[in-house]
Amino acid sequence: MPPTHRRPLPFRAALLAGLAAATLLPALASASSATAGSGQTVVAGPHGPVPEALQIEQAWIRWLPANLPAGGYLTVTNRSDQPVVLVGASSPDYASVELHRSVTEGGVSRMDPVARIVIPPHSMLDFGTTGYHLMLMMPTRPVAPGDRVPITLHFVDGRVLVANFEVRKPDASAPGTTPAMPAMPGMPAMPGMPAKPASPH
Repeated sequence: MPPTHRRPLPFRAALLAGLAAATLLPALASASSATAGSGQTVVAGPHGPVPEALQIEQAWIRWLPANLPAGGYLTVTNRSDQPVVLVGASSPDYASVELHRSVTEGGVSRMDPVARIVIPPHSMLDFGTTGYHLMLMMPTRPVAPGDRVPITLHFVDGRVLVANFEVRKPDASAPGTTPAMPAMPGMPAMPGMPAKPASPH
């Protein structure tokens, strides 16, 4: 019976390592090229990566103490030729993230959940000035001003965009703007949500 020749184990291990590297390198290169802008990462979905023409800026969170719901704000710029439709958001640091909009009717303000937010082509949407915000509820870890919270934005075609949101104090406003005035003693105003008028006495 002819002798059986086996390659040494170190050679086989090196071969397997080489095959694994050849498999992972294209994926790593794709992930690297998917980074767009500061603080945001494009993640491929069923229809490919989010267009580079979609940019997230001024992403921040108004933190409130005692695990009260926090508000997330951002500016979305869509430089593409197609509308972009945001249908949800999620974060590992909060058990629930919902899309909301502040509206005022008859002098009374309220916050309504919304199913989608449309960013038309070649336009910019500032959440704070239009009343939109992310309602962040039930933190899964202690969150405090100065932290960075990753939030995944989900779009109608299945693509997602991950952005890092800066956590700011209750009396803060969007980065680069003047501090917001409180709506009432001890209750900071939320961008896009005017304070209720004072009752006459």
